[in-house]
Amino acid sequence: MTTRTQRLSALSALLLPAASALLVADVANATQPTSSLEGAWRVTTTPYVCETGELLTFAAFEEYMTFGARGTLAETTSNPAFQPGQRSPGHGFWERTRHNSYRAVFQAFVQFTSVVTPPTPPRYVRGTQRVDHGIDLIDSNHWESTASVTFFDAGGTLIQPTGCAAAAAVRIE
Repeated sequence: MTTRTQRLSALSALLLPAASALLVADVANATQPTSSLEGAWRVTTTPYVCETGELLTFAAFEEYMTFGARGTLAETTSNPAFQPGQRSPGHGFWERTRHNSYRAVFQAFVQFTSVVTPPTPPRYVRGTQRVDHGIDLIDSNHWESTASVTFFDAGGTLIQPTGCAAAAAVRIE
């Protein structure tokens, strides 16, 4: 065996495992999602008029949402439209719908009907609130969504108000 052949054999022996490891890493990364909703997020939610898309920026509020590893979801809101103690934290699920798109649904109890002075009708009635988000992950630390919001009385009948909301979130680190 010549010196040149020995050198090429030695070089091949060194480079082949390194190249194989890089190839395996690339294949593994291609099959794994680039990021996930998993973790805790600070969410700014802005209601909008469903029919026109007009944002109601004066009614924006903050929420915290936590997405668990097995598709669980916990949420709490600072929405001042609810009276103190009127709404429970939300609980629900999330799932991937496409590469960086997700669906997240949660429900919360409306503990009591809004206390108002007649003749003003109550804003919220005792029952539940359901929020169904379509989420687009922008990068590993930001997402945006649109959501439908529905309310049900204690008997499970759909009631007003229903609505739409847009949200933007930043990962809590």
